[in-house]
Amino acid sequence: MADIILRGNAVFTGLEDRPFKGAVVISGNKIEKVLRDDDGSAYIGPKTKVTECGDKLIMPGFIDAHVHFFMGSAASSPHVCMDISRSVSEADCVRIIKEFADQHPEEERILGMGWFPAFWNDAPLPTKKSLDAAIPDRPVYLLCADAHSIWTNSKGLEECGIDKNTEVSSGDIPKGEDGEPNGMLIELEAMADALPKLLHFPKETAREMLRGFLAEIAENGITGICDMSPNILNDDTLALYDDLLEADTAGLLSVRVHLYSDLITIDADAKKEKEAARRYCSPMLRYTGLKSFVDGVTSTYTGFLLEPYADRPEFLGDPNYPKEDLERCTRIANEAGFPVRFHCIGDAAVRWGLDIFETTNAAIGNKGNARGLRNTLEHVETLHADDVPRFAKLGVIVSPQPYHLTLDANEKIVRVGPERSRLEWPLRTLLDSGAQMAFSTDYPVVGLNPFRNIYAAITRRDDEGKPTGINPDEKITLSETLKIYTLGSARVYGREAELGTLEEGKLADVIVVDRNLFEIPEFEINSCRVEKTICNGKEVFTRA
Repeated sequence: MADIILRGNAVFTGLEDRPFKGAVVISGNKIEKVLRDDDGSAYIGPKTKVTECGDKLIMPGFIDAHVHFFMGSAASSPHVCMDISRSVSEADCVRIIKEFADQHPEEERILGMGWFPAFWNDAPLPTKKSLDAAIPDRPVYLLCADAHSIWTNSKGLEECGIDKNTEVSSGDIPKGEDGEPNGMLIELEAMADALPKLLHFPKETAREMLRGFLAEIAENGITGICDMSPNILNDDTLALYDDLLEADTAGLLSVRVHLYSDLITIDADAKKEKEAARRYCSPMLRYTGLKSFVDGVTSTYTGFLLEPYADRPEFLGDPNYPKEDLERCTRIANEAGFPVRFHCIGDAAVRWGLDIFETTNAAIGNKGNARGLRNTLEHVETLHADDVPRFAKLGVIVSPQPYHLTLDANEKIVRVGPERSRLEWPLRTLLDSGAQMAFSTDYPVVGLNPFRNIYAAITRRDDEGKPTGINPDEKITLSETLKIYTLGSARVYGREAELGTLEEGKLADVIVVDRNLFEIPEFEINSCRVEKTICNGKEVFTRA
């Protein structure tokens, strides 16, 4: 007899292109049956919970392929100011963070996330001067929406030990005319001492933040997620992982979490990575692979391009690491069976990523990715036409974020020019080439709401319905989008055999959406909500 039965007129399994009338029967943590034109009455026992869904959509849970879990936990808490994401200028941002600081005198540091140059009419990057004037007595750390820059004040620079003598080999710590750091920390090496201030909280505070974040994840119908921050496997990182392990052991995890660590610091024999895989290996929490950054972002000219920036014609951008270092580390990881995921924004970075996987496949006897490694390129916001067929040939997954085209506010047209922007976020082109794809939000870069991503993918329009980018032909269908957001993202985690579709024997990760997405106007998708989330056979969210 079933524990749960969901029945209605719109069951989307992810195996077909349209939903059908039927029922999903759940026993324990698995799907017992998926029935067509059958309401599952034969499986009703004295303890079976039956939900009549009517015309609401029953479908697999969303699987977000790229999230910064611990950063997102902070972002969803009251300890971090997210209102700066609505700022329209440096002065406006300072006003908002000053109000937050005044309202939170108990906070040792003032933390914020979400300001973005594109929202400021592409104004010059801010400096510590305005923050010092507003908040001179406490360190301030404001993470840019793309998570590749931190804006801090003099107290923050002092706390991090950053002064006029501090240099970095990649990224930048800009200096003022007096030779002192001006308050901007650009890219990971420059942010290395400041970023932990946004992640590490007292244990009880961290637990409170985790509870709140898990509730938000479940409310959005997300049943699979990850931490894609390339954290070094040191004591601080393992402490964060162990907090999740403790929650998992107590049965408190309501989403499947996949962990990725830093590629560049991999052991020569992947010893600490193998130990992590042994330690974090449950159905709800597992160490999955490694990640690194080939380049940065085009908004601050740290994206790596094949041809110069259109608005900075003397500059190509730079890779974050030498190619041979990325190749060496990728070979170690892949030989040990761990997939690698590369952040690649610019077309040169994408080419490097494909080159590295091609070289590694040849070195370890993995032609055409016969071993099924889930090597992945993240973002792929710009792409050269010559590299389109290489994804399918090499078995490399592409992991873009459709709503980032909306976030971008047509920045690429300015940065790389209209011609090269014809292959920005090239969803249709890549799918037609045979590439495998996964979808995600990159939270907290944008919100967890999957419906904004879906709408952006199928329309190439912003929240107000205005076209984004210059190539509307890169939109894809609703059925393709839902399959990518479920089975496609399960594949990037190596879990497509147990997740991502509604099939007999698969793990019971199922959601109910308040409307049938296939029967409503496209623009209405933006306002859809999840009414019920079931993860591992348990109801983890039900909308009142």
